[in-house]
Amino acid sequence: MSTVKLLRATVTGPAKDLDAAICALVLDREFHPLSATSVLSGKLKAPEGADPCRAALDAAVALMNKVGLTPEFRDFRGEDYTPENCEEYVERVSGEGARLLAQKNAQLSLAADNEALAAALRPYSELSTDLGELLGATHMDVTFGTLPPEQWDVVEKLVDEESSALVFRTGVDGDMLRCGYAVLPDDSLRMAELMREYGFEPVEPPKGSGFSGVPAQRMQELEKSAAAAREAAEKLNSQVEELKVTLRDELLKRYSYLRYWSEAHALRAYAGTDGRRFCLMGWIPETDREGFAAEARRLGCTCDFERPDALDATQAPVKLKGGFFSRIFLPFVEMYGYPAYGEANPSIFMLITYCLLFGIMFGDVGQGAVLILVGLYLYKKRGMWLGRILSAVGCSAIVFGFVYGSVFGNEHLLPGFKVLEEGNSMVILLIAVGTGCALIVVSGIFNIITGLRQRNYQKAFFSANGVAGVLFLASMAGGAVCTLLFDIPVMSSAAFWIYIGVLLFSIWFGEPLGELIGGKKHGHQSIGMMIGMGFFDLFEAVLSWLSNCLSFLRTGAYAIIHAIMMLVIYTLTGADSGSLSVGGIIGLVFGNIFVMVLETALVCIQVLRLEYYELFGRFYSGRGTPFRPVAIDYSNTASSAA
Repeated sequence: MSTVKLLRATVTGPAKDLDAAICALVLDREFHPLSATSVLSGKLKAPEGADPCRAALDAAVALMNKVGLTPEFRDFRGEDYTPENCEEYVERVSGEGARLLAQKNAQLSLAADNEALAAALRPYSELSTDLGELLGATHMDVTFGTLPPEQWDVVEKLVDEESSALVFRTGVDGDMLRCGYAVLPDDSLRMAELMREYGFEPVEPPKGSGFSGVPAQRMQELEKSAAAAREAAEKLNSQVEELKVTLRDELLKRYSYLRYWSEAHALRAYAGTDGRRFCLMGWIPETDREGFAAEARRLGCTCDFERPDALDATQAPVKLKGGFFSRIFLPFVEMYGYPAYGEANPSIFMLITYCLLFGIMFGDVGQGAVLILVGLYLYKKRGMWLGRILSAVGCSAIVFGFVYGSVFGNEHLLPGFKVLEEGNSMVILLIAVGTGCALIVVSGIFNIITGLRQRNYQKAFFSANGVAGVLFLASMAGGAVCTLLFDIPVMSSAAFWIYIGVLLFSIWFGEPLGELIGGKKHGHQSIGMMIGMGFFDLFEAVLSWLSNCLSFLRTGAYAIIHAIMMLVIYTLTGADSGSLSVGGIIGLVFGNIFVMVLETALVCIQVLRLEYYELFGRFYSGRGTPFRPVAIDYSNTASSAA
């Protein structure tokens, strides 16, 4: 349940070896960097100098984008690369790639232009004369437009009677007929009025050098040219793909090399220097101490280590111990916040307690199995972290379903503790409160361990969540159980209440007692202020114990509500009488779905609330900083180290 122990490493060496030290000690190891100039304020300055790999790296990224190559890591160790020869290589292959891409784009542009021109000529495809000559006629006015198809015969017959006009079809445009008419200039206005009466709508005639020749023939030429251009583009695209395959390994190696050294240069911002020597500072896992020191010595550097206990532990980052089970509820833990250094890792604690409380509130074998299946689907198929949590609580629901003897709300198939039977509702509520008291005591034990690690003796011994508080709550709960259940008059004993009074007194005066044990001198706070603040702390602690324990009543209440809701569904569908119609079966299925969806959401929220407000705050501050060692994401072309 603890976090990984860390050390603060301070590395010093000749300024000329800074880049080598960054690569060997930061990029190649687990190293959470600190700003040396901030820690050693006023003593050092940040190294200067431009990134020698940036220009070549940008060119390599641009080339990969052009040819459609996904950036990823390739091992470049042992290659004789330099920023200069990498830049020369990228420039050379970029020229070849740019030439092929330019030719390909030119062919695609030509094909698109020809296809657009052919589409523009389609409304004139029935025209048998040269469109250019028709548009350039000087002795007649030529007008193009659309006409309702049913009016064509009427218009054609009418215009044939005119000696100064000629009407002709040009094609089809959707539901409308495309046509045109030619008329002598003197009769132009009269003809326009006549055509308008029959629904003719003028259309702006096409313009441009491409609109010449017989449209049908011209369209064939354009489509043939467009097809040839696209075929040429495909051949050029194949050459680009061949170039990509040829370049892939070598280009990715050089990209990885440039990215690695560019990130190393960005990390110089964390270092400090006085002109002759450099200083690097950061956090490393304690298990890497020997290897880190050996690597520093190999580089000719000196290395010192400090434990967080000697510093302000709240400034140390936190590395949680990884494991399959601890990762299940890690998203919920991160919502609350990382534990401070030295505090308990609540991941496993949350796994156990969350599943326990969920099972008590939602115990059903069949519905639990459905939750497992839904959770596996969400996690495996959708990649949702919530799926693992649903599967975990589904297992707990199955376990408590056997305890309650409930299968899809049916409590007659299995033996078990029937929640709604006489007297059992009160029992489940008492069990819920007892479970809450036990979990609060366990949380207090974690707080005691954390306080001892941090050498905060008031927190460990004399706080509401320290030894005094844990003993008080455990004693009161134990005394009540002995008196009410076993008829042992513990709580009527004067010694018991004297013992309780001593515990409360130690919480009241916890601050001076903690300072006394820690060997610290009492501060400047007055005695009256100390007594008053201590009393209010004690009053708050008593209210906290009472309210927190009673909050766990909702655990038992939800178990009762679940049983009642399923009883209502069985009654409404007639399943309780043993005779089910088709409608009753459908109602029973949808009733189970409704209860599962509703209660899963409500119970998950309520258990999360109990974790956050009744348990976590007793041993865990949530103000920690996660341990983030420098790591290069080669698939992301943006800088990650700076």
